[in-house]
Amino acid sequence: MRLDDSQPDRRVVGSLTFRGGLALSDADAGFGGLSGIVVDPGGRRFVAVSDRSAVVTGTLDYDDVGDLTGARDITVEPLLDIDGKQAKFNRGDSEGLTRLPDGRWAVSFERWHRVELYASNPVGPVTKPLPKLPRPPGIQSAEGNSGPEAVAGLPGGRMLLLEEGREENAGLHRGWIGGPDGWQSLTYRGKAPYRPTDAALLPDGDVVVLERRASILSGFGARIVRVPATSIEAGAELSGTELAVLEAPISTDNFEGISAIRTPDGRTMLYVVSDDNFWGLQRTLLMMFELGPQSK
Repeated sequence: MRLDDSQPDRRVVGSLTFRGGLALSDADAGFGGLSGIVVDPGGRRFVAVSDRSAVVTGTLDYDDVGDLTGARDITVEPLLDIDGKQAKFNRGDSEGLTRLPDGRWAVSFERWHRVELYASNPVGPVTKPLPKLPRPPGIQSAEGNSGPEAVAGLPGGRMLLLEEGREENAGLHRGWIGGPDGWQSLTYRGKAPYRPTDAALLPDGDVVVLERRASILSGFGARIVRVPATSIEAGAELSGTELAVLEAPISTDNFEGISAIRTPDGRTMLYVVSDDNFWGLQRTLLMMFELGPQSK
């Protein structure tokens, strides 16, 4: 796929260079709704979660210059609840995915707002959750579909968690930093009407936040922001530098997941994935961008 069908040769948007994109599909009825994604350090395999409590994995292919060209060997497995069965109903709206430095997986959920930890496994979070994490203070007051979408693993094993919140919040969103030893509150200053849907740790310790907007009239748009590592602490109001805005005529959809890796030659690649809501008029897009070295 092209970055911009109206300009077939276009590759640059903001501080990002387009390095390939795919419209993913699979015959499995459980495929779709991808809301969080982690691409392995080698860039060859992805693990994603869907908002119907599934773990979706696949292998990525590239051409001779390293552009993303294909995905294959896609699998769909249930995301398990504490009883060892697939999470259902309001407990099964899995939204964010990250992998911690020790290999454990963390998944954020809306509706029954929480974060669950899963054992280290190269396949993904395919076992039942580990003993319960404490819930971040105040998270239970989030509205059903506006809870903790964005989660990023940080150095030292902590996590950054951001609430999608409501459009009326004027760009200010609740957040937390912490993990098994407890959580501390912070806030994130975005740019309305965009709202945070995912976050990922960059190789240098900064965090990229993916924001999404949706409109009946203008469709979907996304904004990618870089938050400096030095600002991420309890009580802070986080904000960052805008790296790119993905709006029509750029190929876009309901982008909800982001992952970042560093290539062997030191370049940083970002992957963004869209949630098709299991609806035929939307697509599951996976797009790869190279982050420019002067983007701070």
